[in-house]
Amino acid sequence: MSTDPRLKPLGELRQLDLITSDEYDDTLAELQIIEIQRAHNAAEDIDVPELAMNADQIKTLAWLLSAELVPEERFFRMLRKLPADEPRRQLASAALRQVNRQAVDALYQQNLINAWQRDAAHDSLPADHLAATPVTALRHMLKQGTLSPLQYKELQARTRANGSQLARLIVDAAGKPPTQYGRPRPRPSTIMAAALLLAILTMLTYAGRAWFKREPAVPVAPLAQPAETIERTDLQQRAASMVEGARQPGADAPQFEVQVIQDKPPQ
Repeated sequence: MSTDPRLKPLGELRQLDLITSDEYDDTLAELQIIEIQRAHNAAEDIDVPELAMNADQIKTLAWLLSAELVPEERFFRMLRKLPADEPRRQLASAALRQVNRQAVDALYQQNLINAWQRDAAHDSLPADHLAATPVTALRHMLKQGTLSPLQYKELQARTRANGSQLARLIVDAAGKPPTQYGRPRPRPSTIMAAALLLAILTMLTYAGRAWFKREPAVPVAPLAQPAETIERTDLQQRAASMVEGARQPGADAPQFEVQVIQDKPPQ
């Protein structure tokens, strides 16, 4: 593969820091995989976009973007950092325009748009995001007004009746919201609820610390032990006579024993 002419512009992009070393290695691996599977793809009638042998720097970078070998987020972060008059900025912008233009051309080739709509879409190609697929390009046309909602409904009906399978897939997918990858963005209500919960937990934490840091309460003096007691024989006799009067007859009646205890009067 060292004689592959496509390696020259690829290496130049790496030297210009328009692609990273990892992206360069991934591209080499992708080219090898395409080469190995070319016969299989041809037998199965699988159309895999390949990097042309005579591709220059712009076409090479455009192919890398369309093949997602260069992440879109990193590409635009790099693009924003480059000055407007920087040659590297102009090269990257040209590659972006080309890949977006190719997606619009794919819509025209599938008879989804006419020549006037194609030219209008070319004039309003996005410069701040990637529309590398026909689905994304059709969504951009709907957003920009190049294709009205009424025209889209007519296109949908016409494609379902007479369009190819690929055309039907493109049109139906363009009418659906784009798939969001990664963690979903929290809604404002969720953020407010989380903030309120955090505030409550913070208050409870400080309240708990204050509770445990309080000085221990002064222990209550234990109750005084009962004073020494004395027996009162007169009270004992009176209580015994009252119990005797209430005793039930019979041997099985409960027996009572009376003992009267009185606290010793204070000294």
